[in-house]
Amino acid sequence: MSTELKIVLIVCAVLLVLLIIVLSSRSRIKKMYKKYMHVGNQSNLTGSQFAGIAINQLDLDITLGVTDGELTDAYSPKRKMLIMSREVCNNASLSSLTIVAHELGHALQDKKNDPLFHLSQIWGKINRFTNKFFLPLLLAGIVVLFFDMSIATTILWVALGVFLFNILDKILTIPVEYNASKRALWYLREYHFLSPNEIGKAKKLLNVAAQTYIASLFDGIIIFGNRLNRLFSRRK
Repeated sequence: MSTELKIVLIVCAVLLVLLIIVLSSRSRIKKMYKKYMHVGNQSNLTGSQFAGIAINQLDLDITLGVTDGELTDAYSPKRKMLIMSREVCNNASLSSLTIVAHELGHALQDKKNDPLFHLSQIWGKINRFTNKFFLPLLLAGIVVLFFDMSIATTILWVALGVFLFNILDKILTIPVEYNASKRALWYLREYHFLSPNEIGKAKKLLNVAAQTYIASLFDGIIIFGNRLNRLFSRRK
């Protein structure tokens, strides 16, 4: 077996393992989300009712919004809005309270001017802009490779820099998300919205969600590998 074939097989194996990690973590959060969407909460509050009470208790100057889809809930610091999926908004479930509490954690980070939260927001905006140049740079580097190795190497290093910037953005997101979950559990426990048993389930849901943030680190690697594979397949 040639050295090149061994390298290809190793890369394919690594990408396969990473793909399994990403897909399994996404599958677990969806499964647990749906499971706890059918489990009530001791407060018997829907996501929107809970959010309304929490905004007053935490003295948050934010509005509420609703969106379609599943697990599309988010907090928008730009619009000062907590966005809920319709299912979370309208259901009095354990999932609803846990997810809304997590997004309220981000709202608290924003209110308290958490430096890591604001850094992640700035970094994210820059990343969304620079990420547009990754594929064009990669393509240009491979094309120039046939004419000038020195220039091609420089271009490919820049492409790698853009890719690493994307990975760093995801790394920065992880502690921000963990902190939001920590704030969520504190609030749910401190104000007795959930029973001790429900708190344990909420913590389990948030921990599985945290694994998806870590797994998202591999998304870029998988996409990077797929793009390279396509490019070299076309070249052949």
